[in-house]
Amino acid sequence: MTLQTRPLSDAIGVEVLGVDLAGDISDNLFAEIRQAWLAHRVLLFRDQDIDHPTQTAFARRFGDIQVVRSATHLVGESQEVMHVSNRPVDGKPGILPDGEMMFHTDQCYYEIPSRMTMLFAIAIPSNGGNTLFLDTIKAYAALPEAMKARLAGLKGHNVYDYDGSPTLRADGHSADAPQFDHPIVIRHPETGAPCLYANRLMTDHIVGLDRAESDELLLELFERAENGDFIYEHVWRPGDLVLWDNLATMHARTDFDPAETRTLRRATVAGERPQAYEAQA
Repeated sequence: MTLQTRPLSDAIGVEVLGVDLAGDISDNLFAEIRQAWLAHRVLLFRDQDIDHPTQTAFARRFGDIQVVRSATHLVGESQEVMHVSNRPVDGKPGILPDGEMMFHTDQCYYEIPSRMTMLFAIAIPSNGGNTLFLDTIKAYAALPEAMKARLAGLKGHNVYDYDGSPTLRADGHSADAPQFDHPIVIRHPETGAPCLYANRLMTDHIVGLDRAESDELLLELFERAENGDFIYEHVWRPGDLVLWDNLATMHARTDFDPAETRTLRRATVAGERPQAYEAQA
């Protein structure tokens, strides 16, 4: 078949039409889905009815599952799936509770970050709790040439303190918090495109610059990148499955009423250590 899609926005993403993820997905159909993912960064499948083994099996077709590294939030005992929820689920605490969450990329504070993230919507608040997706390829392309030259070769120190503020950038962090340096501009491992790989929530500073210069450069970078021309805001419905490319996107979350439940089931696919983009001479 030829995959049917429609744009989610002018910025990024497509909705995939007519695919039942609980049904049989042939190798040819999956190849088209994977190509759409690489081309559009974000894919939406509406009105799905899938359990967590089905979700995990679909994720595994993209690559090896990244086991959950915050183990209290597991679904079952497999360490492959977790709930992103502001309520306990099956007696286990959720993660990322209430409130707005700044732009970030999943697990950029490890040597091997997530290559892909997949969320399935179970319970959604009546208003808010939306996810914003930002195209980091377009954001980089739009930077002034002088800024591109300034960023070349720089690394960002990424850190995330699970025990501190999970949704807002903290003023400080525990020395034991997971943290890692990655290039601020990386080469996409499959398309070769340059992607911004620094984000407001988790990139603490630029390695080798003093704090004032680092803060100034990062602030300018974030303000340029977080441009509405590069962003799609997804309003969730139960039964939505959304998957995205963690190297070619950032994502954020809008605020919502903490009296309402927001529960999504997450699986992630492991990748490889991001490599710096080096422009061809």
